[in-house]
Amino acid sequence: MKNSFSLKFSFLVGILTFIVALTVGFYSNNISTKQLEVNSGESLVRLSKRVNDILDREMLERFREIRFAASLPILTNENSSINEKRELIQKIKDNYNHHEWIGYALPDGTVEVGTNGYLEGKNVKARPWHPNGLTGPYIGDVHDALLLAKLLPNNSGEAIYFLDVAFPVINKDGKTLGVLCTHLTWQWTRDVIRSIQKEHGVEIFLLSKDGMILVGPGNSERANISDISSNVAQSFNTNEESFKILNWNDNIKYLTASSVSKGFEEYEGFSWKVIVREPINEAFKIAHKNATSILFISVILGIIGAFIGIVISTRISRPLNQLSQIVEDISNDKKVKFLNNPPNDEIGKLHNALENLYKNLIKESIDKKSAQTKVELSLKIFEQALEGIIITDKNNNIILINKAFTEITGYELNDVYGKNPSILNSGLQNQEFYENMWNRLKKDGKWDGNVKNRRKDGTMYEEYLKISTLKDENGAIVNYLATFNSGF
Repeated sequence: MKNSFSLKFSFLVGILTFIVALTVGFYSNNISTKQLEVNSGESLVRLSKRVNDILDREMLERFREIRFAASLPILTNENSSINEKRELIQKIKDNYNHHEWIGYALPDGTVEVGTNGYLEGKNVKARPWHPNGLTGPYIGDVHDALLLAKLLPNNSGEAIYFLDVAFPVINKDGKTLGVLCTHLTWQWTRDVIRSIQKEHGVEIFLLSKDGMILVGPGNSERANISDISSNVAQSFNTNEESFKILNWNDNIKYLTASSVSKGFEEYEGFSWKVIVREPINEAFKIAHKNATSILFISVILGIIGAFIGIVISTRISRPLNQLSQIVEDISNDKKVKFLNNPPNDEIGKLHNALENLYKNLIKESIDKKSAQTKVELSLKIFEQALEGIIITDKNNNIILINKAFTEITGYELNDVYGKNPSILNSGLQNQEFYENMWNRLKKDGKWDGNVKNRRKDGTMYEEYLKISTLKDENGAIVNYLATFNSGF
């Protein structure tokens, strides 16, 4: 009878082990697949943002190039000859191939000089860049070539589009002498996007604010995204970055991600939207491959687990009532009665391990409670201290402050985190003062003295400041601790 029960128990454990292994495998596979799909979507969003970032940074550089050129003496000096001006703008164009045309127009709109002689003598005051450029920096959105369409060579065979960047040319007396303008070729944008497309095996659409496709695969340029796929247009009709699995009009499902340009530094951007798409069979290729591997491994582990379960259960299926009772008492937080003379075998070792574990848990529980009390006390002391406290890392960047610091200086943690305490510098102490302070800190590991600093609202206050170094077991500085009070 005992053998029959042992055999049944062994097979039961084996079957349960196999089922658990498969269940865990399927569950892990499901979670892993979903996470990989999310990772793929987030990766496309990052790629979309990267395209926007590259375009924004490139536009900023073009902006700065023309701003610098407009400030050069050859243009701001009224005595400069036309040939000198022509030579300057021609050199800029020849050295930077993203400038398709650069021209200098007088206040009345007449183009005085233009690269390759194009548009010289023509009046451009009707073009938006001229009146806007007379009053300040101007960046115009993408537009057709218009006047230059028939003059400029077109080796790519694609439609010629420009971006305008213009700056007023002002002499030293503040007089506006004219406008310097460049027509940036749109081809550099196509080249950037197509290079990234080729590198990542995706398709990228660059949209204007109103949804017109500025750069896109095939013959999609100058069409509206709603004409390509109304589903995509509706799904990404906000400026929020996101990804979705969408069915485009070709009835192929794509993992599709979108982000919107926010500009960079002085360049405010045109709210261009970058949409990146990839067929889901390509986007989720790794996820599906991993799913197959996980399922296969789960089956193998299930079989191995079942076999091991049968073997082990055969050996431990004999009476474990005493150990079972001990475990039950521990789990129910009852008084535990361990054996006085446990057997000298695996059961005995398990019994001893349980006993040691129980004692360690009791000790750890007591130690944890004591440590928690100490930590809570330390935090209360830190937060309720009347003195301002600053803790910095080894590079003297602020990582923690207390409430008194904020009350004295007016700065919250998010104002100063990662910054140097010099943010409080009033400028009333000279460089020699701080050099002496740091020399003493390096020598003695501490410094104290009176300092006048500046609050967030700009008012001055005097404090008695104490600084000390915190070192690790090797004597290396890991933090600086500063405390100060101010009754002024």
